[in-house]
Amino acid sequence: MQIAWDYLGRAGEIDDPAETHHFLTEKIAFMISQGQHSRLVLSNRAIAAFQQYKRARTIELSLISK
Repeated sequence: MQIAWDYLGRAGEIDDPAETHHFLTEKIAFMISQGQHSRLVLSNRAIAAFQQYKRARTIELSLISK
């Protein structure tokens, strides 16, 4: 969690800390429940998933505001 949080923070991708924390916590907990325990894999996959989620959210919001 901390690796992903630090990376996203340095990249300027955290616009809503509570939402980001919830997303990362849920994503990492799910991966752990599926048997993944490598900290590097967990953080990299959580980062990629969050970036994809954020892109999709941005597209959705831009479509709504048109």
